[in-house]
Amino acid sequence: MVYNGRKLTKSNNQPMKFINIEVLKPGDIVLTTSNKKVSALIRAVTKSDISHAMICVAYGSVMDSTIDGVQARNVQKILYDDNNSIYILRTKEPLPTDKLEKIITYARASTGTSYSGRDAATVVKRKKTGSVSAKQFCSLMVARAYASAGIALVANPDFCAPEELKKSDILMIIEPSWLKVSADEEGIELEDTTERMREVTNDFLTKVRTLDKKIESLNDVDKLLIERQELDSQISKALISSGYLEHWKIEQLRFPWRYDPMQMVQFYHSLTDKGPLFEYCRDTLRDHEVGTFVHWEANAKGYSQMNKAYPRKSFQLLEKLYLTLNFNHYRRVKSAKILLRVYET
Repeated sequence: MVYNGRKLTKSNNQPMKFINIEVLKPGDIVLTTSNKKVSALIRAVTKSDISHAMICVAYGSVMDSTIDGVQARNVQKILYDDNNSIYILRTKEPLPTDKLEKIITYARASTGTSYSGRDAATVVKRKKTGSVSAKQFCSLMVARAYASAGIALVANPDFCAPEELKKSDILMIIEPSWLKVSADEEGIELEDTTERMREVTNDFLTKVRTLDKKIESLNDVDKLLIERQELDSQISKALISSGYLEHWKIEQLRFPWRYDPMQMVQFYHSLTDKGPLFEYCRDTLRDHEVGTFVHWEANAKGYSQMNKAYPRKSFQLLEKLYLTLNFNHYRRVKSAKILLRVYET
């Protein structure tokens, strides 16, 4: 039975752990590593136990830069081997709301930005170059996000390895940064439903880059549409053909009960163990209360305003997309509220 992207599979009996999302807050930096060869190389060269950096933008959601480019990930769906280091870092002084918003906005606006293996290699090897690339890699994206809010985590945000973030004087480690997978959870396979979103985003950006090679992020596409109206038709076709506008339908097809109170109740009565469903509903309401998806409404308003100033079919399509996402979010919240109010004791 699938509740929130989890399904039971046969355990491989390997000790595992996961990022402690209960202490993770927006703006926090997550440092990790893996057993891959490239991670081992980075650790060896930088004399560190970590090789990757991510930034939390909402409850359980992070942005990072990998070979897929800058993309969102759900840390609830990622397991690490027991020997992999995990750290959650937070500024020693609380972040003012305006600075936190700038940091998160920068990270989200970087979505799709290409990964620069060359720049990453120069940092790891401690070889500075005179040029500053618009491309990103993990620790660079994190340092630049903070720099956009006027916060210097390191001496040079354009030249930053993960280990330098760990040693930053203005950051502290939050404990416990990770938790072990319990015996009850052994054998649970975590499905990262953001993977398909990364694929359609990169497909869309690849199509747009054939029109302008300077395009890196989704934010760049908006600027391109404003500056070159003649590309609107091709960009709108790329939005449609990539599947970017309809990715949201996948979850609705898999979990229709999340969006309809009657189906939610029917699903509830079909279950023997109702605990995970209650947990899903509580998580949904918590996400709503902390504003995890408030950017959907903001994006809808933003594209509405852009379309009024610069009429484009692409802006119309994007406004409709975010209005739909926001509407569906409130459907989920309504269904979760009803179930908890009626059945939770």
